[in-house]
Amino acid sequence: MSAYQRLRQWMQRIDNAAAWLACLLLFALMLVVVADVSARYLLNSPLLWAYEVISTFLLPGLFFLSVSHTLGAHAHVSVDIAHNYLGERTRYWFEAIVSIVATPVFAFIAWAALRQTVGDFASGTVQSSGLELPTWVTTVLLPIGFGLLFIRCLLNSIGYVMTLATRERWLALPPLSGTQESPE
Repeated sequence: MSAYQRLRQWMQRIDNAAAWLACLLLFALMLVVVADVSARYLLNSPLLWAYEVISTFLLPGLFFLSVSHTLGAHAHVSVDIAHNYLGERTRYWFEAIVSIVATPVFAFIAWAALRQTVGDFASGTVQSSGLELPTWVTTVLLPIGFGLLFIRCLLNSIGYVMTLATRERWLALPPLSGTQESPE
């Protein structure tokens, strides 16, 4: 097994763990919503903290912990109308170019988000809401999510470029929509 394949396996394990955490956050979100609605309509006393917890912690965590896994599973929304009319090699070129362009963008965003989170941690800033939690507790999700997305894009870039260079399939193309094609 090549080093690239081992890296992809490790990335898949990390993505699976992050997706598992995202599932737990989704379950927690569901419980908070049910508790809030029940308290609101049965007891006429809504949970005052529910909106903040959902919008500040649960939804961002759900998104940022699952975004890399979604890219790895080729489950992001994409416009692939032209791909149905292109050959496999041309599709590899398109995927390589998109991955190569996206990699430094997500690296920069992850780095900027990490700087913000470290700054929030160092300064001890607190959210101005009723919960008064440290701001880094929420901003830490950004460098994690964008960092995982950066690594996924980097591995995709390597896989697509090496497939083009060696004519061996290092990484499968995303399946075409409207076909029975499945990723390998």
